[in-house]
Amino acid sequence: MADSHIDSCVEIMEVLAMTQEVQSGNWEAMVALLTKADQFQLPGARWFALLDGSYYVVGLGKTDKNIADRAYFPKLMSGNKVLGDLVVSKSTGEKSLVAAVPVIKEGKVIGGLGTSIFLNDLSNIIAEELKLSDEMTFYAVTPGNEVALHTNTELILQENPEPPSNAVYKTSSLTGWRFALG
Repeated sequence: MADSHIDSCVEIMEVLAMTQEVQSGNWEAMVALLTKADQFQLPGARWFALLDGSYYVVGLGKTDKNIADRAYFPKLMSGNKVLGDLVVSKSTGEKSLVAAVPVIKEGKVIGGLGTSIFLNDLSNIIAEELKLSDEMTFYAVTPGNEVALHTNTELILQENPEPPSNAVYKTSSLTGWRFALG
């Protein structure tokens, strides 16, 4: 379930990155399109980053923040898709999963288009879809053992807690996260 939600966000970003509005590199030209795309995506912040790391966020406009120091940023600006980096958003303060694609115009990267998916909201959506009883829990941990999703959202971005005694595990081919249901 988590993979399908995350993958749909990435697919939307890939399509948007090919539009004339986004390829213009002009925030005013793309913001209406990105705002409309919000209705099809998970709760989070949609953003467009410039080559220097400054960025715009739907609903906020140009921020006074910079993401050039984020571990994923060089990969994105070198023309690669980014998926799965966990951060506390600089513009919203939310615990987030970064899903971003480079915006390429005439063979050159001109910026990055991304979604910072709010992990608390994604955890709640999945718990609701699973219709878990109060005695059940689910969570996902990164290969580095950091909690990405959890029915107890207080544990997100913490070190992996003790696993439930009766749990079923599966590793995501999309994010590399290990999911547990118990």
